[in-house]
Amino acid sequence: MRSRGLIAFREYLSAYTGSTAFTGLVADIDAVSGALESVRYCLNIRGNRVRVTRYEGEADYGEQIQRTFAKFAKRAAKDYRATFRNWPEMNHIEERIVDLVARLYPDVFRALDEFRARHAAYLDDTIRVFDREVKFYAAYLTLIAPMRKTGLEFCYPDVSAESKHIGAQGCFDLALAAKLVSRDATVVRNDFHLTGPERIFVVTGPNQGGKTTFARTFGQLHYLASLGYPVPAREATLFLPDRVFTHFEREEDLATLRGKFEDELVRIRDVLDRATADSVVVMNESFASTTLRDALYVGERVLDRMTSMGLLGVYVTFVDELASLNEACVSMVACVVKDNPAERTFKLVRRPADGLAYAEAIAGKYGLTYRQLKERLTA
Repeated sequence: MRSRGLIAFREYLSAYTGSTAFTGLVADIDAVSGALESVRYCLNIRGNRVRVTRYEGEADYGEQIQRTFAKFAKRAAKDYRATFRNWPEMNHIEERIVDLVARLYPDVFRALDEFRARHAAYLDDTIRVFDREVKFYAAYLTLIAPMRKTGLEFCYPDVSAESKHIGAQGCFDLALAAKLVSRDATVVRNDFHLTGPERIFVVTGPNQGGKTTFARTFGQLHYLASLGYPVPAREATLFLPDRVFTHFEREEDLATLRGKFEDELVRIRDVLDRATADSVVVMNESFASTTLRDALYVGERVLDRMTSMGLLGVYVTFVDELASLNEACVSMVACVVKDNPAERTFKLVRRPADGLAYAEAIAGKYGLTYRQLKERLTA
């Protein structure tokens, strides 16, 4: 092994297995198990009554009977022996039998009770946590194995708890990739980076253009990196956040007696109250349920708060003006095919937001582009 974590855990196990707590547990297990193995009892079943007694060396004639009647066997006999259920729980009859056996061997079962009380919290916390986390890690590797076979790249990122100069090349959304790979579909990958005072990606562009996918990817990269997992990217340099917060649009909840816009304000207030300068915040299509004027006003206030805190984040919006709010905001635009604005490329690039692709796509949907109008007027 070369992993510092696994080497340290191996050393911890070596020390633990040599500790008094562990050696004492092993010795107690051997003593109690040996005592339980010495327990022998007989069942006398007559009708619906069961009598439990100590085993006093009563003869077992089963083997002798089999030898006597073996010479009369012409073919395999049907096995009439009863079988026991394979689950560990006992029924009420079995429980009563064990209670009676315990009365026949009080010292043995008293030692068992004392063993349980003495070692009720036997499981070491470090081993318990490792056991749970290594299973999750193995499950994650199983999840990404089919993606790797198709050529999608995963890497262990360079991470820092101080530097917020981050970037990734060839990154993609893990959940979407899992679906696309199962359908033999192409997974579009993107690049991003933040340097200097840059902290927030403000993402604009047409609907269904990959904006939400990019927002999810950004959050996933930082969350998976904080767990120490390979991230979905060819290369990545990431910040280790204290927490990852998300703010996605959701349906109105009648129980809250709040409209969608009010609910969004309440939720983002809660996020910003708990976030710190070391947090990552992902906001997707926030405040789209209100007017452009209100969305611009609230968006400016939220982004001002986020940038003043110095946290990292993504802000997906339909308001182009927010993309150039201050030097901490970096504009990224979801692209469309140059000759066909209605067709998405799902690639995002760093450039100023202009809204032209979005407007032209809407115009094309209703047959109102310059080319379409000219063809109709000259027809």
